[in-house]
Amino acid sequence: MYLLIRASMVFGIFSNKKYMRDAIEQYIKDQRETNGGPSGNYHFRYIKFDINDPWFNTTGEYHPEVGQALFSLSTMHNEYFPNKVETDWSTGKIIKL
Repeated sequence: MYLLIRASMVFGIFSNKKYMRDAIEQYIKDQRETNGGPSGNYHFRYIKFDINDPWFNTTGEYHPEVGQALFSLSTMHNEYFPNKVETDWSTGKIIKL
């Protein structure tokens, strides 16, 4: 599973990268049609996690990556989302996912 954010807001949870890519591409397409002009960098970041791992359990332990990511979102920073989606500033195409 993938937890995707954009500008410190949850954009979605996806079962695979293909669905995540499709959602990002559709969002960029909609933004270009609405706003026109160059796309810029949309600052998408994500983490990969196992849905069966507990995020928090009764002993207070948590899934390290997801727990840190949720903390990161609550503080409005994205430093615990290590995977950055790179987009071409002029076309909006995804360069790296």
